[in-house]
Amino acid sequence: MYKKCVATLLGVIFCVASSLAQAPISQFREELTKADTDTQKLRIYIELQEQYRNASNDTYKVLIDEGLIAFRKHNYKNGTAALLVMLAGIYSDDGQFTASEQAANEALDIYTTLKDKTGIARAENNLGVAAAVRGEYDRAIGYFLRALKHFEDISDTSNIINSLVKLGAANDYSGNFENALAYYNRALSLALQMPMSGNTIYLYNNIGISHARQGNLDKAREYFETALELSADPKYSKARISPLKNIGNVYKEQGNTAKAMEYYRRALSLAADGKVPEEYAELLYLVGTIESSENPRNTTSMQEALVLARDIDNKAMQVEILASLAAAAGERGDYKAQVDFIKQEQTLRDSIFNLDKAKEMANLEARYELEKSNTKLAELQEKIQENKAKRNFIIIVAIALSAILLTLAFFYNKSRRLNRELTRRQQELQDANMVKDRLFSIIGHDLKGPIGSIPVLLQIYNSPDTAPEERSFILESMEENAKASIDTLDKLLNWGKLQIKGDGIHQSVCDIDAITEGKLRLFRATAENKNITIVNNVPAGTKVLADENQLKFVFRNLISNAIKFTHPGGKVEINAVPETDGRSIVFSVKDNGIGIPKDKQAHIFEPTNTSTAGTANETGTSIGLMLCKEFVQQNGGRIWVASEPGHGATFYFTVKNAA
Repeated sequence: MYKKCVATLLGVIFCVASSLAQAPISQFREELTKADTDTQKLRIYIELQEQYRNASNDTYKVLIDEGLIAFRKHNYKNGTAALLVMLAGIYSDDGQFTASEQAANEALDIYTTLKDKTGIARAENNLGVAAAVRGEYDRAIGYFLRALKHFEDISDTSNIINSLVKLGAANDYSGNFENALAYYNRALSLALQMPMSGNTIYLYNNIGISHARQGNLDKAREYFETALELSADPKYSKARISPLKNIGNVYKEQGNTAKAMEYYRRALSLAADGKVPEEYAELLYLVGTIESSENPRNTTSMQEALVLARDIDNKAMQVEILASLAAAAGERGDYKAQVDFIKQEQTLRDSIFNLDKAKEMANLEARYELEKSNTKLAELQEKIQENKAKRNFIIIVAIALSAILLTLAFFYNKSRRLNRELTRRQQELQDANMVKDRLFSIIGHDLKGPIGSIPVLLQIYNSPDTAPEERSFILESMEENAKASIDTLDKLLNWGKLQIKGDGIHQSVCDIDAITEGKLRLFRATAENKNITIVNNVPAGTKVLADENQLKFVFRNLISNAIKFTHPGGKVEINAVPETDGRSIVFSVKDNGIGIPKDKQAHIFEPTNTSTAGTANETGTSIGLMLCKEFVQQNGGRIWVASEPGHGATFYFTVKNAA
């Protein structure tokens, strides 16, 4: 419940407020026009940031963008990097963290080229913010510590406080409360020696949050109320949102919902005025949790919060809201709505399953092994250099020339053997990483979803409050999930066989008549249920050279997909024509269904492809086409698709002709 405000937790520019009066934007434009050099213009932009940083980001973002265009055109690298850091802070304030990271990385590259350590530290602070947003706290702490070290070297007190706050927030969110409080208190002692600013407000708020997360609610409220008193000046309106929200959290935790609502609504008004969408959505959600706890039918605020969370693409917030909406639906006995919210939540959790972390872990292992190999190679190269020196010495003194040649030959051959061994091991590591990455992808994307929702559905089914018709609906949902899981496991077993060494393909002459007729019998009932006509135009007597089991899988999957995505009353055609050289036969499975969007066709055979519901809401997995591609390629063929949305799709693949 106790979350820091976006501006503090994510470590945007720490001087959140300025004691200067805000000059009109027109005045800055006039000053920029009069400035003779880019250096003078940069000073004006810095002054602009100091005066408008805590107002609306939209107020001065246009000027920053204009300055970037001008500085890039003049190749003024220092000015370009400085404005990119400002822009990264604006994006962080607005919740656009990917854009913030891109701007900070570009600034870091420029500052590194310029060898500007202060600029490097500022860019690294922004990159630490982006890492913290993704939950990569160790990486974020690394960025912040490097920035802190540099600012301490040049005695930059303001930025020292900035980095200390960021370190406190990262430690707080990673659960290291003792370190967090130590960093916060160091920052507070420095801030109290400086003129009053938003820094002090955020510090009191953060220290309160750290106490609250440890369960010290009364102590936490003392810090929040101090922050609230310090933020009374209108120029600290954004900084005022967090203590209001957090005091509301304390009252809610203590059971005083009336008081909590009072503080939430005051914070909500400030978030609306200050155009802080993420804070506004979170506060709406907090108000909604209290409203729904008092009346499970009153979920209006939570629904509005869900819309806003989707608008700003905050998936973590969406998951939390969907879980609360599902709970409210269960309390009011609306089990269909509860199942729907649970499915949405499960689907969203599946979409944010952190495959990148799994890949990163695998890559870290590979890099570790590779670094060990490189170390051994470096040691060997040092020994070779030593022996070269010995060789030169021996040549100079003309002693044992033949022994030197033998020694050199020995170490040369040894070096070649080690290099070959290193290359082989590196390839094995890469292959192992690829298998692990794809396995994580398949399990995380296609198997986790259907299995994950079954326990929740069983809990609802066993509830004495569940009506018979609701139980029937839930059983259908569980049957659908079970079938999807079995289908996925079957495909995983087929794919797994390809990854096990020694389990290769077994090609033989295959009779296509028998294969296609067998598959048509398998799907005839499904096709009849949708009133779909299947036309087999494959010439009688067609024979190919392939692994029969793999070929059957390809036909089964493509025919099943064609029926799945064809509207009732449609048609599926199976054709075969020899290629011009006669060495292969091109098979095709054509439907007149919903078609495939162009942007999806390029990745349809990849493991990252996501499954789409059929025309009768049939479910499936996303690995069938991936297996088709692997099986066709294993047999020396090619596979591709041609489609226009709304006009059906045709899947083609080639197999060696056995005639």
